Amino acid sequence: MLKNYLVIAIRNIRRTKTYSTINIFGLSMGVACCLLLTLYVQDELSYDKHQNRLDDLYRVTTTFSAGVGIEPFSTTSPPVALTLKQEIPEVENAARILNPPGVTQSLIKYEDKVFYETDGLLADSTMFNLLTYEFIEGSPDHALTDPNTVVITDKLARKLFDNEPALDKLITISLGAPPVNYKITGVVKDNPKTHFHGNFFASMYSTGWGDFLKSPDALNEWAGNNFVPTYLKLVPGADKDMVIKKMNQVLLNHGGKAMEALGMTKTLGLEPVKDIYLKGFNAKSPRITYIYVISSIAIFILVIACINFMNLSTARATKRANEIGVRKVMGAVRSSLIWQIMGEAMIIVLISIVFAVVMVQVSLPFFNQLTAKTINFGSENIAYFIIGLAGVTIVTGVLAGGYPAFYLSSFQPAQVLKGKSSMGNASGLMRRSLVVVQFMIAITLVCGMIIISQQLEFMRVQDLGFDSKAKVIIPLRTESAKGKYTSLKSELSKMAGVSAVSATNYLPGNNIFSDMSFFKDGGTMSSAVNIKRNDVDYGYMHLMGIKLIAGRNFTDNYEMEQNKLILTRSTAKNFGFEPDQAVGQSLHFEWQGKKSDFEIIGVMEDYHQTSMKQEIKPTLFQMARNPNLYDFLVANIDSKNFETVISTIKSKWTDIVSDTPFEYSFLDQDIQKQYDEDKRFSSIITYFTIIAMLISCLGLYGLSSYMAERRFKEIGMRKVLGASVKQIVVMMSSEFVRLIMIALVISVPVAWYGMTQWLNGFAYHIPVNFLVFVDAGGAALLIALITVSFESVKAASSNPVTALRSE
Repeated sequence: MLKNYLVIAIRNIRRTKTYSTINIFGLSMGVACCLLLTLYVQDELSYDKHQNRLDDLYRVTTTFSAGVGIEPFSTTSPPVALTLKQEIPEVENAARILNPPGVTQSLIKYEDKVFYETDGLLADSTMFNLLTYEFIEGSPDHALTDPNTVVITDKLARKLFDNEPALDKLITISLGAPPVNYKITGVVKDNPKTHFHGNFFASMYSTGWGDFLKSPDALNEWAGNNFVPTYLKLVPGADKDMVIKKMNQVLLNHGGKAMEALGMTKTLGLEPVKDIYLKGFNAKSPRITYIYVISSIAIFILVIACINFMNLSTARATKRANEIGVRKVMGAVRSSLIWQIMGEAMIIVLISIVFAVVMVQVSLPFFNQLTAKTINFGSENIAYFIIGLAGVTIVTGVLAGGYPAFYLSSFQPAQVLKGKSSMGNASGLMRRSLVVVQFMIAITLVCGMIIISQQLEFMRVQDLGFDSKAKVIIPLRTESAKGKYTSLKSELSKMAGVSAVSATNYLPGNNIFSDMSFFKDGGTMSSAVNIKRNDVDYGYMHLMGIKLIAGRNFTDNYEMEQNKLILTRSTAKNFGFEPDQAVGQSLHFEWQGKKSDFEIIGVMEDYHQTSMKQEIKPTLFQMARNPNLYDFLVANIDSKNFETVISTIKSKWTDIVSDTPFEYSFLDQDIQKQYDEDKRFSSIITYFTIIAMLISCLGLYGLSSYMAERRFKEIGMRKVLGASVKQIVVMMSSEFVRLIMIALVISVPVAWYGMTQWLNGFAYHIPVNFLVFVDAGGAALLIALITVSFESVKAASSNPVTALRSE
């Protein structure tokens, strides 16, 4: 029996090559896309899953009282970690893991090797008791106990020592401080699947930053210095809410008076480590949103492919009506017919699965490039892939073969064999409904693709309040480079092709971590407003093209400019000042009974310091105490001859700062990197929307081909009676046009809601224009008409004699 069914299934596939090819190719593409996107989702969901006792791991968060202007942080003050471990029994262990503020790269030296390395972190010795790392050399027990010790990844070890052992060797690291010799006490396997990535972990109490972190100023600071990521491991079964309550009592006991003096209160919270990567505390656009969208696209594409199969199978039902009738007359029961038809569907599905797996293998390198992933089949995902493949096979087989099987097996043999079967109404309604669903999904995806592209273009061309063009950024990462800033500025300013040189601690496109709370005359710290604070050299605002709207800029007299402030328009407004009124006003800061006074000398226009996902924050500028404290040199250059200018700058750098490698970047390119993740998301939407539309059109082509074949004689009669090719094409296309218009009407509110939710992740975004839906519907209609018209024109142009020869 099974052999007979198999033979019949193969014969049916061979007999209907066109429809079988459409089914197999459409299903293959749908399954392949679904598998690729499933691998992407699995990769995103795998972050931090390797951590032992993941459910007991938390990161401490800090939320400030309303009205002080401070945003919530996923960091807190330096003494919090150790004190919580000492005073709360439910805290089994605690550790701080710090990326020093403003340090994006660290200079590493070993013998004749000198290079910059990203992701350099400071960590407490307890870090490896909380977070899970696989040690290749050394032991986690005491790896970071001593000052000036470091644990590096195997990737960095190979970079430094090739294949030689790294343990106990000395390397020099400049981690935002003077160079320090570090002893390597461990090598761990590099694992990028964590919410933070470290290429090396230096002892928290090493020379430099460690000197500050173990100083009384840091260890007694409970109100300010909220820049330290703090991790806790709770004892199994601990009540999280109770721990949070105890944490805030500890905070109040140690820092209550200090917070009262600053006119602020703050609350500590716990963020599960398992949620950090996908949900992110205070994240404006958490990654989990993208996961939901991509998962939906995977399901939608698979559904579209299954709809194609169902439509073509039911449309071809008349061709098999007699076969089903004869089988029923010969004694076949409905259940056996259902299994036969389901089996035939499963054969097509299995063939499609084989092609889909080949497509996945071939397209995976391109998919990795598209998504910036390194997904490969290995022990970490092969089981997931096999389970996913089996699940997709079963679901696709049931979806694609279920309805045709139940529909075909329901034919009444007497009516079928008399030629009186009435199959048009039910199957036709189902086919039309499925076509509507297909194009509703496709149009919704097209709307999303258009709106995302428009938002990204809006961010690219939007006036940011400063000029980012032709700005060369040269990091001053070492004490030597900072100390030579004045000489560098002097030499570069004399160069042809360099029109201006200045410096800053925080570049546009980056968060400003430094802040202070100020109050105006007559106020106290309880009425203070928290302001982001950036140290800049004179000439910075003019170089950046930030418009001064009142007062004056800084001069080159550092002594005279101390305690002088330049505010942005929104900052002045927060104090109740109009720009002209603000100039000459005083702001104050008070701490431990000492009051510091500052004078406002200018007000500049608001600008976007960070991405357009975030609202413009109140910001002010000061000059550093001396010119050797800036982190970035900024030069405005002639973009038409930038290669020569950069070469000359490099030569000057080498002469003046011989012990620090030269590096540079362009500000406009750095700013656009803020939107890399959104661009990748847009690319994924675009490519898979095109594929979804292609699969939909494949099914439409199959249906139009079937309709042309079914109405072959009708078309011949119409032509004999005088119908033109145009009239016949319009007749055959009109039904599909109506279906696509219905799909458009249904998809508009769905797409509008979905894209409004996505756009809400941006503080500054485009409005949802109704023309987007018109464009999307028009594009879908045009593509569908082109697809249908191919077979319609072919049928309308045929010789009517051929169609009517048998009449």
